[in-house]
Amino acid sequence: MKIFIIAGEDSGDKLGSAIIDGLREVTDVPPKFVGIGGNGMISRGLESIFPMSELSVMGFVEIASKYKSLKKRLNQTISSILDEKPDILLTIDAPEFCFRVAKKVKLLNKNIAVAHYVAPTVWAWRSNRAKQISNFIDQILALFPFEPRYFHDVGVRCDFVGHPIVSETLADEESVTEFKKVYSLTDEPVILCLPGSRKSEIDRLMPVFGETLEKFSNALPNARFILPSTPDVYEYSKKFLDCMPKDIIFLTPEKFGVEKYLEFKKASFKLSHLALAASGTVSLELAANNTPMVIGYDMNFLSRKIIGLMLKIDTVNLVNLVTGNRNIPECIGSNFNSEKLFLEMVRVYSNNLNQIKDFKTTMDLLGINKEPPNVRAANSLLNLFENFKTV
Repeated sequence: MKIFIIAGEDSGDKLGSAIIDGLREVTDVPPKFVGIGGNGMISRGLESIFPMSELSVMGFVEIASKYKSLKKRLNQTISSILDEKPDILLTIDAPEFCFRVAKKVKLLNKNIAVAHYVAPTVWAWRSNRAKQISNFIDQILALFPFEPRYFHDVGVRCDFVGHPIVSETLADEESVTEFKKVYSLTDEPVILCLPGSRKSEIDRLMPVFGETLEKFSNALPNARFILPSTPDVYEYSKKFLDCMPKDIIFLTPEKFGVEKYLEFKKASFKLSHLALAASGTVSLELAANNTPMVIGYDMNFLSRKIIGLMLKIDTVNLVNLVTGNRNIPECIGSNFNSEKLFLEMVRVYSNNLNQIKDFKTTMDLLGINKEPPNVRAANSLLNLFENFKTV
């Protein structure tokens, strides 16, 4: 079996890496993997046709500004798939790119089974997409238990396979103790700052996050702050350190090497008392570590207006969405400013019991203590392969 996998950013590369591991676990002869991926998938044998980082853009305006280069990579990807003739095309998230690829491939070669990992958020906005993708997607692998019904209603097979966060290994006490020793942490409040993994997010969020943390530092002078940066953007992030509290712990792979950096990053999640974070899957990482949070986010003005008009839900936080509660505060768009963020941080720091309850509910609903999500996803792909062979 040959599988062509497309991932557009780090989170997709993690999902792709996990499903490669899952497929190797449940097959006697592992598939061959080609496509577009990051270091995780490449280290597992995927042959990437170009750097995954070229696809990592977000927002209508941001995508439009890179249209020419994305169009070139789009055509290259389609040609590569048609040449490779894989049994399965597996696209992971990144719908603006992946769906264009899948639609064209399905038009030109109906013998390739097409699966998409991470259901498009039709429950949040652009609900008509569920019907549209039924023409070129054969199966969806969903991360959240409430998603399959939106696709079953329009005739698309959709399996809830569980969220990979439930399989993540958390920091052990030894790592936490070592981290605290290295940075001379004792019993003081520790605040985690997570402004995103894209340069565009860092541009917009870090200055406001910095102002917010300064206000919090003035209110709670003994607080310590941690800023874990990702390997791809830590150099870029350095220019924003001046707007952060002066004693902030800037955690990067540059100082410790990648392996120790990842260990310490997990430790920072585990030991922190509160996080100020960008909107996204990081909220589930915080929930898994029982770390209370306040969410802040903004994007390009035009993108914000367009999405605001189309959005059908009153929250974008995943913990809120999974539980049905609204205990994770969000300061987004026009509400994204340091004063509102600071007030929410003070409130959550003072009383976080409802968040802690929601974290347990979230992990239960996402499949903790059940069959690992990557194995469930791998079995869904194998079922698709078998069903496609008999058609």
